[in-house]
Amino acid sequence: MIYMKFNRKFNLILVCIAICCGLYLGIDKMISGDIYSALIRFAIVPVMLVPLILRKVFHREIGAKLETIYLLFVFCAHFLGSIIDLYHSVPGYDKVMHLLSGSVSALVALYVLIKLNQYSEKSLFFNVLFIIAFTIMIAGFWEYYEYTCDQLFQKDAQNVLTTGVGDTMQDMIAATIGSILVIIMYLYEVLSRSNWFITRFMKETRES
Repeated sequence: MIYMKFNRKFNLILVCIAICCGLYLGIDKMISGDIYSALIRFAIVPVMLVPLILRKVFHREIGAKLETIYLLFVFCAHFLGSIIDLYHSVPGYDKVMHLLSGSVSALVALYVLIKLNQYSEKSLFFNVLFIIAFTIMIAGFWEYYEYTCDQLFQKDAQNVLTTGVGDTMQDMIAATIGSILVIIMYLYEVLSRSNWFITRFMKETRES
């Protein structure tokens, strides 16, 4: 109970910091006429509110662990990466975030399997295949989104001008590696009957 209260407070602090700063910096960009940058900053609002929207509108709980993981990832990837611009100021930050995106996607894939009542420990091959396929799908949709934004706003988020398809492929490979790391943890815990992070995550998902 104490853990849950701390978790909720921590999540609330992350959401408030990201949204308040995103709105302030977005308005500043809007005033200066940089609509593209303003939209990126304003986008932090709905993205950070996804767990709350699922809870209040769709009456879906994603569990304390997954909610915290999601918010931390969005805070690091969108707020620190895009808004604070660590993607350009810190070498390798982009690839680390794509690696983490694969890990987060893998956890979401497990969540989907459990919530749709399709999860079974007897079907490890199917579970692993679904996790990898789900991760690649999310990574692919993200690249579609970046490509569309580049075409609409005449930007180069995919670094096509400097790397061709290299940056895009490296991003998708990094995400796949991230999912494989989670799969290794998942298989180890299931086969050894361990009660570590993945097992506890699945238990919390079933109970939420």
